[in-house]
Amino acid sequence: MEVGLELDRIHRPQIDYKLIGMAFLFHIAGFFLILQVGDLWQHPEYMAGQCVVLLLSFGVMAGMYFLDYSFIARYAYGISVFVTIALLTGQIFFVREGRFSGMMLSYLYVPIFAGILYRLRKRGTRAIMWAMGMQVVIGCFAQFFSGTLAAASIYMMCTVLLVIAVAKGWFLVRRRTMAAIMAGVLMLLPAVLVVINIVFFRHGYRTDRLLAWLNPEQYAKEAGYIYLWLRQEWGMARLIGAADNSLLLSDSLIGPYVNEPFILLQLVCKYGILAGVALVAAFAAVAVRAFQIARRQKNQLGFMLSVASFMVILLNCLEGVLINTGYYLVSAMQFPFVSYSMGTGITYAVLIGLLLSVYRNERILADETRQRPIWRLTIKWEKR
Repeated sequence: MEVGLELDRIHRPQIDYKLIGMAFLFHIAGFFLILQVGDLWQHPEYMAGQCVVLLLSFGVMAGMYFLDYSFIARYAYGISVFVTIALLTGQIFFVREGRFSGMMLSYLYVPIFAGILYRLRKRGTRAIMWAMGMQVVIGCFAQFFSGTLAAASIYMMCTVLLVIAVAKGWFLVRRRTMAAIMAGVLMLLPAVLVVINIVFFRHGYRTDRLLAWLNPEQYAKEAGYIYLWLRQEWGMARLIGAADNSLLLSDSLIGPYVNEPFILLQLVCKYGILAGVALVAAFAAVAVRAFQIARRQKNQLGFMLSVASFMVILLNCLEGVLINTGYYLVSAMQFPFVSYSMGTGITYAVLIGLLLSVYRNERILADETRQRPIWRLTIKWEKR
């Protein structure tokens, strides 16, 4: 009995109170931040929708927390099909102001790809080639549903996961040689696509956006105006208090779903730079906690899933800060916890819940995915 009690104490499910507390506080704080910065108090219909997003995020996060995360490896292909159908349905039926508001759901392909890699373990070169092919397919889907920048980010994160898997010896190949070859091939493909786009589509939309970002003064009357506007807004920001003559605070730009990618800039213009620093520090705290969970994992699947979740959270936070400061191409990327979109809320709820599930089952799950028993009926002929 004493031995059993000690084993139960060691291998019982763990609860990450830090991440749970952070997620709860940040969701609530983000809800009130959206209401205050976006002036949703004046729009009860949008406020009710934001309450639904908050409650749904809590429900999804709790569901992911109590699930056995190994199901992602067991049903990786089925889950990828489900996410693709959900994105396709959203593209058809949930388009708002000319774009799909749930485009952030495409970032769920990253932990799904980690599950696919786990399924391909203990195989040879063909498995790696299959994984690279799946990565290209995921990149194409992300391009279709979320745009070039999101697809590039997702493709890069999948590349990191694949290199890590090879470096950890998941496949029956020479690790260093194959990792170098994969990194070269997977990095070369996007570079070739960029060169093709520049050479053959010089006057395309994407090329114009890139040139406007690199030289906004020259394209001030075109796409470059937004980067000049960002510089102007940051130049008027105060350390504490509202900025003077800020367009973000004018009546013409106040309202629900306005300037969604610029929530950080809205906060700075309304309350000062210190408020923006506090928001960035909160994002950094979540990313650091996710990194701590990933670093301590001994279970291979748990490690890869937590790394995937960590990369998505960290990269989105970095992109959000760079977009708000004008140092990155402006896109519809949104911060965790402070988003108007239901798709974004669900995406980060899944990622946080996945991290909590990995931490909870850290001492329980083995390195093999749990297989359900298969019922077989066997008939034998015996001589008497």
